[in-house]
Amino acid sequence: MELNPYGKVPVLVDGDAVVYESAIINEYLEEKFPEIPLMPKDLNLRAQVRIWIDFCNTRLQAAAGNVRHDHDVENSKKKLATHLQALDQQLAGREYIVGDYSLADITYIPFFVREDKYQVSIGNDLPNLKGWRDRLLDRPTVKATP
Repeated sequence: MELNPYGKVPVLVDGDAVVYESAIINEYLEEKFPEIPLMPKDLNLRAQVRIWIDFCNTRLQAAAGNVRHDHDVENSKKKLATHLQALDQQLAGREYIVGDYSLADITYIPFFVREDKYQVSIGNDLPNLKGWRDRLLDRPTVKATP
């Protein structure tokens, strides 16, 4: 609570800066280390990245959290299915969700590593989503994270 008034993790302490909320921490780090660009230069694409980050945080993770914490489970499972379909459609013909690998893609990795906790199975009925998930989870930096 001292560092984050929301009372949750993660919290990044960088000198005098105290930054919380995953998406904000990710943008902070992307700006601090520009030699590894994770946001497109194009303003429209940057906005699209932020839209898909918001989609993950306010829709996908919200429904998944309800399932995990046994709250409104059946309705939340229906919402999850709808959200996963939307992602599958967005990914048609794409390697990553918006242009090159970006913060948008990174935002979804925690969801994918916890699929079982959310009672989700991404199979062949969602081929674009499945391929994207597999590409993300196969990245060396993701594989190296415990």
